[in-house]
Amino acid sequence: MSLLKKIRRYSVFYFVTSLCFVFPLKAKVFSKDLLQDMAVAYIAKQIGTLQNTNTQLSALPLDSRIPDRVCNTELELSTSDEPPFNRQVTLQAKCNDAQTWAQYVHVRVVEMAPVVVATANLTRGEVITKSHLSIEMKPTHFVRIQYLDDPTMLIGSRSKRNIRSGMPVLLNQICMVCKGDSVNIYANLRGLRIKTTGIALEDGTLGEQIQIKNKKSGKVLNARVDGVESVQVNI
Repeated sequence: MSLLKKIRRYSVFYFVTSLCFVFPLKAKVFSKDLLQDMAVAYIAKQIGTLQNTNTQLSALPLDSRIPDRVCNTELELSTSDEPPFNRQVTLQAKCNDAQTWAQYVHVRVVEMAPVVVATANLTRGEVITKSHLSIEMKPTHFVRIQYLDDPTMLIGSRSKRNIRSGMPVLLNQICMVCKGDSVNIYANLRGLRIKTTGIALEDGTLGEQIQIKNKKSGKVLNARVDGVESVQVNI
């Protein structure tokens, strides 16, 4: 074997050997994506999202200039926060080998809630049917008090304005009892539930007080809307 070939062979050997010292065989490379996935999994375990499907977690992307990290030991994951978390949690991933390093990852925590949305464009005065409605999960910090989570309570009501497809259906956009409608009037008297009929003198939605004219007596009553074409009166 020529001297040149021997020199090349030994050079390769020493190069590979030196790599083993710098990057031992058990060392693991942690890419930005892997660190973000580990952070999300850690927070998910802390709050038990396997049982809570109403919570969405996502890691904020790390700076693209951050290189892949190498560690010879298991990463130590920790956060100074405790559940219930705010909308953003900062987690530390720390390597405790000789080349110690730490990387901070921010995890966004979003609580979701069911919201009734329109599946088609609704025009003013249109009667709402089951096919017009569906449920979508929305971030709770965007959910208003007038949002609904049960589409069945809206079936048979009418839209008071145009509602675009995909938009939440709010109570103030519909009337469960509309002016001129024939409605059922209910009252409780000594444990008995009494029913009669009347004519709505104004629009109303769930929980609102409106005036109703009793068909039999002609008397105008103050009543509370409790459903589609249904009101309650106090006797």
